[in-house]
Amino acid sequence: MSRVAGLACILLMSLHASAEAGKADPAVVDSLLAVASDTTLAYKARMKIVREAIGCDRSGRSRYALARLHMSEWKKTSPEEAQRWLLRAIQREPENADYRAAYAELFWMWDHRGRSCEQAMQALELDPDNVRALYWAGRNAMWHMTRFLEAEWAGTPFSLKALGEEKKDIAIHYLTRALAVNPEHWPSRKILGLVYYEASMPEKLVALFEAYVERQPENPNGHFFVGLGYQALGHPDRAYRAYVNGLARMSEPEQQFMQSIFLMVDKEDVGALPDKEAIRRFWRGRDPFFLTPVNERLMEHCQRVAYANLRYGDSVKGIEGWTTERGQAYIRYGRPLSRVAHPAEIDMGNDLPSAERNRLAERVMQGESSLGKFTPRKEIWTYDGFRLVFENTDSRDAWKFGIAWVGAHPLYEFSDLTARIPEFYKDPYWWERYDAPYQIAQFRADEGKTRVEVYYALQGEQVRHQEAGPGLQEVDVQQGLFLFDAAWNTMRKEVGRIRRMPWVMYDADGEGYLFAGEQLMLHPGAYYLGVEVEDQATKAVGAFRDSLRVRRFGYDSLEVSSLLLARRVVERQDRPFGREQFMILPDPLMQCAQGGQVSLYFEVYNLTQDAFGATHYRVAYRMRVLVEKRTGEIEPEWTTIVSHTLRGSRAWEPIRVTLDMEDSAPGPRALRVVVDDLADQEQAVATTTFRVMW
Repeated sequence: MSRVAGLACILLMSLHASAEAGKADPAVVDSLLAVASDTTLAYKARMKIVREAIGCDRSGRSRYALARLHMSEWKKTSPEEAQRWLLRAIQREPENADYRAAYAELFWMWDHRGRSCEQAMQALELDPDNVRALYWAGRNAMWHMTRFLEAEWAGTPFSLKALGEEKKDIAIHYLTRALAVNPEHWPSRKILGLVYYEASMPEKLVALFEAYVERQPENPNGHFFVGLGYQALGHPDRAYRAYVNGLARMSEPEQQFMQSIFLMVDKEDVGALPDKEAIRRFWRGRDPFFLTPVNERLMEHCQRVAYANLRYGDSVKGIEGWTTERGQAYIRYGRPLSRVAHPAEIDMGNDLPSAERNRLAERVMQGESSLGKFTPRKEIWTYDGFRLVFENTDSRDAWKFGIAWVGAHPLYEFSDLTARIPEFYKDPYWWERYDAPYQIAQFRADEGKTRVEVYYALQGEQVRHQEAGPGLQEVDVQQGLFLFDAAWNTMRKEVGRIRRMPWVMYDADGEGYLFAGEQLMLHPGAYYLGVEVEDQATKAVGAFRDSLRVRRFGYDSLEVSSLLLARRVVERQDRPFGREQFMILPDPLMQCAQGGQVSLYFEVYNLTQDAFGATHYRVAYRMRVLVEKRTGEIEPEWTTIVSHTLRGSRAWEPIRVTLDMEDSAPGPRALRVVVDDLADQEQAVATTTFRVMW
């Protein structure tokens, strides 16, 4: 027996002796109820102490305490027992508003919303300033409000908005009264915040919780709800600061769990939380728009967490919304397209045809069957392509995942759903973003680095431009280049305005494109690369992202660089030998017109030199048609279209070539360069793809 339990037993025996000496003793009752309030004691021991207090209590206090004890445990007989003792307490003290407010809470837990509201109203008649009664009156009105408003956006054929507005006003009336009496009553503040949010009153939500966090700055939910309001108002920077403040006030395990929910297949496997570094990498990689100062995906996640806590938590029970199954589903998938609630039902067979109903009655009489099949309350959340069903089986708002449907396929475990669909998120910038065609080529550089040349094109119709000279357009765009290492650490971030860009017209499709390029000197390894270009007038964003494996170029064996596809390569005689010798107009669209030409630039490294420094090598250009995957045809063999035997005087050579495509039919092509070092029989190969247009 623990020391606390032992002391409780000694005190209980002493109080029992006092109770026997004088049956009605308020001091003894006070002491017994104080001991029974110790939650470290076993439930049965607390129950015994309260019953002892009832024996010497002429008021309703001990009976009220026993009712609340039954409500806290909620076993099979708890509702009936709690009701019995509450009624006895009310009988003893019919003017006590607290007992009526507790009765309203009991009916709420019992899923009798109407009777809950009746008891709250009776409590307010006894005491208009009873905070608990005001809370339950406001919570009932809020529940009706959300039902009506959700029916509105779920697509009902008739409008329920007026009913929702009426209940909204009632909820605000009671909850603001509760906070006027006790500004620190968190359940009332939280429900009022939900009313403001669901009723599209974000400025009220912000004011409500900004006033709270000034007094209670350590409550993380207060900061999160401020962020929720600012996000609804369209102030992402303020929302971001509020969310950061909320995260800072969470414990480290809470922070990790909240941020890593998508990395966990089993929501119960808290012991397998990823570390901070894994979480940081996860969210950095999901930032949909690097040009903005905030991570919109992480912001959406924080918004969902805040809403889940606001909507699906229960402050009376001490339950955080993001720990519930509905809350976790909302965090993963966001707001459903529709959310429909179905009440509990008992099937008595009344809908069966008369003959079948008579046969069922005979089986019931013979004990072979029974009537009254119970169907619990349900909520059905519908998304684009899948549905979730939650059930409430014990009448305490204890909602559990029931089943999910992905298309026509049922999933019976929440973990099966999260494995199939880990998350659901719609890029908020999808309507103004377009894919920018690009190509990346790698070449050997000095000091063990690799020269990475990046070229991309922007559709002329997406960028406001005007002619500034031959082959040049005047623009006003913001360009951002973002380079991260394999752990999503920022290696390079360059954001600036561009006023002029080269302009190229493509004959095949008659479209014009603006060209841009970057050159990076990188050590070999894994990287992530992103480019975003926003037109300041249209706000259209051309973007691409790619994982980048930077090659290591050696100095021992024959190697070939990437093949840089170009529209034109011009050799400049006034420049020194090397890459600067060539002016290249790249072709990030990777295409050529039918009957046109393909230009290439590449570099060959580590050619064998004889005693006089001479090299001898052959370059063959091979091509084959790429079969579209949907046809199922076998790809043809490579065909050599031209081959050159060359002699030089350097161990590495830059090479440019133009190939005619006069007899090539439209479609995708693979182009391969094969270099044979004829001095020592080494071979190196490089391949690229392009498309011949109609």
